[in-house]
Amino acid sequence: MIICTNCGYQNQDEKTFCDRCGVALGVISVGTKQLGTDDLSSGSEKLGDEHIVIVHLPGVDDPLAVRVDEKIVFGRSGGEASEFALLNLDTYDAENKGVSRRHASLTREGSRLYLTDLGSTNHTFLNGQRVLENDFLVVRDGDELRLGQLVLKLFYK
Repeated sequence: MIICTNCGYQNQDEKTFCDRCGVALGVISVGTKQLGTDDLSSGSEKLGDEHIVIVHLPGVDDPLAVRVDEKIVFGRSGGEASEFALLNLDTYDAENKGVSRRHASLTREGSRLYLTDLGSTNHTFLNGQRVLENDFLVVRDGDELRLGQLVLKLFYK
């Protein structure tokens, strides 16, 4: 059995991602590409076939790899249980940086991801623009997400 470090769920040994929360259970290789001048405006809206999002946090060496099957909630431990996977950000000083227990969500529809603020106290920002509660905004490869004062960069694998 492999125990998920995000949610504590016991997964079968052959699993790559947690069956409960979607977080990678081991090291996931992150591909890179050389950007041409045409690639500098905005990233692709299309999520890869494996539905994997790589989450980079400033000052953290190892990015998080998360599979988004349906919906994932960004937040902290505690509070009401959610029917959707929680990406627990407690390890990254989330409480002191103003991240709510259920702060924001990424929802997959087909090959696109949509960001929604879940009524957070300290707001959600996408590329510097405030996301209003219940907005449903398209997230692109390379976008910056800010939850309170916690900054995340999202990349598609």
